[in-house]
Amino acid sequence: MNTFSPEDNLDISESSSTPSGSSSGNIDLSGLIPFGLTEAASEQLTLIIAKDAELVPGRVTRVDGISTFVQTASIDYRAVSTFARIAHKDEFEIEPAQPTVGDWVLVRPGEDQNPDELELVLPRISLLSRKRVMRGKEQGDEQVLASNINTVFVVQAATYFNPSRLEREIALVWGSGATPVVVITKIDLLEEGEDPTGSIAQAKESAPGVEVVAASGITGDGIEPLRKFTEAGSTVVLIGASGVGKSTLVNLLMGQQAMETAEIRESDTRGRHTTVTRQLLRLPNGGVLIDTPGIRTIGLVSGSEDALAKTFSDVEEYMWKCRFSDCGHGGEPGCTIAEAIANGDISQTRFDSYTRMGRELQVEETKHDATAKTEHQRKMKVVAKTNRQRTKAEKRKKS
Repeated sequence: MNTFSPEDNLDISESSSTPSGSSSGNIDLSGLIPFGLTEAASEQLTLIIAKDAELVPGRVTRVDGISTFVQTASIDYRAVSTFARIAHKDEFEIEPAQPTVGDWVLVRPGEDQNPDELELVLPRISLLSRKRVMRGKEQGDEQVLASNINTVFVVQAATYFNPSRLEREIALVWGSGATPVVVITKIDLLEEGEDPTGSIAQAKESAPGVEVVAASGITGDGIEPLRKFTEAGSTVVLIGASGVGKSTLVNLLMGQQAMETAEIRESDTRGRHTTVTRQLLRLPNGGVLIDTPGIRTIGLVSGSEDALAKTFSDVEEYMWKCRFSDCGHGGEPGCTIAEAIANGDISQTRFDSYTRMGRELQVEETKHDATAKTEHQRKMKVVAKTNRQRTKAEKRKKS
């Protein structure tokens, strides 16, 4: 049995175009095209298999504990992934890998009574993950949701639209390396006289520069514009709270009743989990889709500052125009944020969301550094004092 070592000196390059039918050389990977195979993944898999013909290439479709379900060109494997490694160039044993749905992998079939083993995971072009949060408290680790994705459909219901949540979802997607698309569902359930353009306008404010599509699971309106993101070689992920219509959207894109559906409860506006695990599904027009269970809370992972800046690009534009670099944005002379809020260019709520999420990231970055944590606490006291002064000033104006 052949095994890898750094001396194998494989050159793993990257590309993003779709393969025409089979990989280079004598290794035929055309059977993986229905699972979103790209030219980049094809080239990488070919190089590795050329060194070890016993390895079987495939894509992870589901993960249950230590069992990883891998779809290959011919059969499904249920492989153990205890010793999986990221296949960086010349460094196959440096970084252990926790496989996730969407990974391109290589499986070593078990001999005799030995289990199949997931041996290598290709480097990911994108990785969607969130900070685990429960009842307002951090759980201390990250939950990896999906990898190698091109587009994320961020789903919200028009009947229960939540701008603050959408801002967090958009930041989560930008941080993954994928492109977000906002999908406003259940427009057919709006009360008579209600216009979905209201939710669309809110979505565009919460996600500047992001495409927004309104859709109905009953009539099918708005589904066709989404199909351009699901062509061959593309991978799409759906995220959103439970009950917002993700499963209905999946069924429409699949062209069949592939997922169970349920409504949001009127008593607490929450939905029931109809999708219980992340899974990769093949779409009729050649792409693949990863459906995810409803996400109740969204915590940004460490290092998401750039994603936050992109999500709040409108706020950032005014931030850098302030007269003083240490401006507290609490009404100081020359504060462009205060002027923008007063003029209606940005909302107070949106600016508050920006600062709140920024503080969360600062805490995440400094919680293991005592000196940085102390400095952060000092800055937060200044911010708190500024906010109190602003609140008092606003009350005096009203009285």
